[in-house]
Amino acid sequence: MHRLLSQIIPFLIVGIVLVALAFGFILLMYLFLFGALIGLALFAASWVKNKFFPKKPLPSTKTRRGRIIDSDDWKEL
Repeated sequence: MHRLLSQIIPFLIVGIVLVALAFGFILLMYLFLFGALIGLALFAASWVKNKFFPKKPLPSTKTRRGRIIDSDDWKEL
């Protein structure tokens, strides 16, 4: 009986590892599939939003001529 178990255990371990790897691979493929579907849905929603409801351009502001002094060294007198 001991000889039989010692011969069967490596095959059982290899079988369990193969089933675990196959299950993990299938689970990963489902994750990629659902991720791609969700990404495609978000892309389509964004495309439809930008196509039919474009952003209104902001009114342009006048640029003033002159120097810009950007410093914190100035003290109030």
